[in-house]
Amino acid sequence: MQRTKPYILKLFFSNQYSYAQILRSSDGNILAAASTIEKDLRTELPSTSDKEASKVVGKRLAERAKAAGIDAVYWDRKHGQKYHGKIKELLQTMQAEGLPLN
Repeated sequence: MQRTKPYILKLFFSNQYSYAQILRSSDGNILAAASTIEKDLRTELPSTSDKEASKVVGKRLAERAKAAGIDAVYWDRKHGQKYHGKIKELLQTMQAEGLPLN
C-alpha cells in the first residue's frame, strides 16, 4: 500500500530567480510559496540567483508553511537531479527552520 503525501514541494530555478511552492496533493492548491522575484528580496539581495538567495527563499518558505499549519513536505527528486548548490542550500535551510522532508 502506497502512503499518500499530503504536501508536495516544487522547486524551480531560472537564470535570474529561485522559486519554491508547497502544494496540497489532493487538489493541487498552492498553500505556501516564496521566490526571489518578490520585490523586497529583489532590492535587499545583491543577487537573486545565487546560493544565498536560495537560503532566504528556504527560510521564508518554512515560515509561511508553518503559518499555514504544514508540518512536513515531500520532495520528489527527479531522475538524475543532483543534490548540491542552490537546491541543497534551500532544502537545508528549510529543514533548519523546522520544516522537514518526508
